[in-house]
Amino acid sequence: MVTVGFFEGGNENTIVKGQEPDEDWLRRFREIIITYNENRAPDSFMLWFRQRDSEQFFADEFQRVLAILIVARFDQRTTAENALENTIAVVNCGALERLVTRNEIPLLIPKQNVTAEKWTDLFCSSLSELHSLSGRIIAQKEWDALKLLGFMKGEFRVPYLGTKTARLAVRWLHELVSSIKIDMLTYRILIDSLVYRVCSRLGIIDPHIDKYSGENSPADVKVQAFVSKVFPQKPWLLDEPLWSTGRQPDKGGHCFPKNPNCNGCLFQSICRRKFLDTDPSSLGMETSNAERQPTYKPRQQEVTSEQAEFAKYVEDLKQKGVKGEEYREKIMQWQREHRKGET
Repeated sequence: MVTVGFFEGGNENTIVKGQEPDEDWLRRFREIIITYNENRAPDSFMLWFRQRDSEQFFADEFQRVLAILIVARFDQRTTAENALENTIAVVNCGALERLVTRNEIPLLIPKQNVTAEKWTDLFCSSLSELHSLSGRIIAQKEWDALKLLGFMKGEFRVPYLGTKTARLAVRWLHELVSSIKIDMLTYRILIDSLVYRVCSRLGIIDPHIDKYSGENSPADVKVQAFVSKVFPQKPWLLDEPLWSTGRQPDKGGHCFPKNPNCNGCLFQSICRRKFLDTDPSSLGMETSNAERQPTYKPRQQEVTSEQAEFAKYVEDLKQKGVKGEEYREKIMQWQREHRKGET
């Protein structure tokens, strides 16, 4: 059994080995995660999928699974709305029924650093592999989450359906396709530089001791053990709260590589605030062996000013009781307005 150790006292470089986490801290942590998931804006793809499913839009479970794989593949380095718009575009062109050709679909909204032409070509070239993966998934009615993820990274790997997007697909398959039974007890949250940083500052791991170099490395073992302890039945609930906290300021994040803005952070009331003056992921993530993650280096004055303004706006919305779709629309509107001056 893996025991999760927590920092104690004022020395951020020491850890009390073998000590169980404080139950009151864990209770408060669980409450924060539950509240976050209850109040988060509805998932745009899940809303679209359920509406189409109720209209009997999908001919069979093959098409249901394929639609999920397609949107998950599109959902990288872009917005969820762009991923859904691309999915609708290719679905309307017949991608669920057959292998559509390049001249049959419009130019797709590209992910960052890829042209629309290239992103469209890449989708067409991967569609046959998406069809094959969908057929293989429905051929086996029961799956173990960890084995399914390994399967999607191995024999039936689809280009640009990477580590993060494959996990997203597994979660959607579990929640949306009732005929496919997936045991989520073995689901493992992804540890990237954002999650590693947040876990370090919360005191879940110590970057001087718990190094991350991929699955089953010390940090991975400790974080997965922590996840299993707090949410054994629904481990995926921790995915978004952790990585969204470590995002860039214009994405609503707080836990930046250096000089984080703790005001308004999801975990502000329970965070142990370790390693505030340095980036924990630069101390403990061995990127030569692990999947490389982009590192955001904020310009200090811009981050402080913009994030403080955003945090105040978010807090005002909370005080007014704005939630759900209205909350999501207001946040998106704020981000659009504050990007007008960008080049």
